[in-house]
Amino acid sequence: MADDLKVHSFSLGPLGANCFIVAQAGRCLVIDPGDEAEKVVAFMERAGLAPLAILVTHGHFDHFGAVQPLARQFELPVYVGAADAPQVARPELGPLAGFPVEAVSAETVLIEGEQRLDLDIPVLAIPTPGHSAGAYTFAVGGELFVGDLLFYGSIGRTDLPGGDFDQLLDSVARLAGRFPPETVVHCGHGPDTALKRELTLNPFLSSLRRDQDRGR
Repeated sequence: MADDLKVHSFSLGPLGANCFIVAQAGRCLVIDPGDEAEKVVAFMERAGLAPLAILVTHGHFDHFGAVQPLARQFELPVYVGAADAPQVARPELGPLAGFPVEAVSAETVLIEGEQRLDLDIPVLAIPTPGHSAGAYTFAVGGELFVGDLLFYGSIGRTDLPGGDFDQLLDSVARLAGRFPPETVVHCGHGPDTALKRELTLNPFLSSLRRDQDRGR
């Protein structure tokens, strides 16, 4: 992470999804506020941070459950992959699982393809489908916010609508081919990791290791 950028993380809601606040010079981005909006608001107020936008890595309820309350309170734009936008606007998985989720009706900026987002804190939005069709990784300050694409020792599930195991592996491979091995990966659940650690030890990425070995 760049010297003047700081990352703060919170495990929110009944599924323990990670929310990240990336702060710089009194401003911040809120990534995947999945629940408990009041905790996010309280932290930003204590830290004296003014939010610029909300970024949603993918359209599963545990990653956007607090988006609408935050967007409404601070009048924030919400950035989400175009293919996952319908899930954010009309959440179904949350109620099916027994969790009430407020639909996002705030100003939504749809992301298509790879984009540099027009924000005061530089963000590169990289499409990384596999866990969902419209999943994105956000590269900020040399670190990756991957949602449920990749975890410490695991990967995101691919059995939900829009999931695709081969696409997920391809998304991880493209990140690994583009960013240095030591790149920090902020995951949607659980602890942070690094690309090198997962490429070396993650049992779900064994086919990628074989491909790398054949390419040597």
